[in-house]
Amino acid sequence: MGKKSSLNALLSCQCPRCREGKMFTYPASNLIRFNVMNKECPHCFVRLEPEPGFYQGAMYVSYGFTVMLMIIISLILYYFAGDPNEWVYIGVVIAVMLILVPLNYRYSRALYLYMFGGIKYRPDLSS
Repeated sequence: MGKKSSLNALLSCQCPRCREGKMFTYPASNLIRFNVMNKECPHCFVRLEPEPGFYQGAMYVSYGFTVMLMIIISLILYYFAGDPNEWVYIGVVIAVMLILVPLNYRYSRALYLYMFGGIKYRPDLSS
């Protein structure tokens, strides 16, 4: 198997060190356990939480995703739905954000780990 790109590994929430092991135990579609992370990579055994409380910083990434999504939804409603009442904006934004909670949670953690986790890619660990 060829070298997996960092972007592909990030989008599939795989370990930043080997780009093979999954960061999360259950799929995002499991709405009860979408947030359960592996303590270490099942493939290369690197710790996926570099230090206690590491993922508190992922809140800021999640906030950025939320603001970006609110802007996109607002622009879509303004240009394609004829600038509806403000309650429509509020309702649609809340509904979309609730639907995307599992993805927002996972991608904010994965992106934060890739950016600030200090874990370097080691191609020799890939199969």
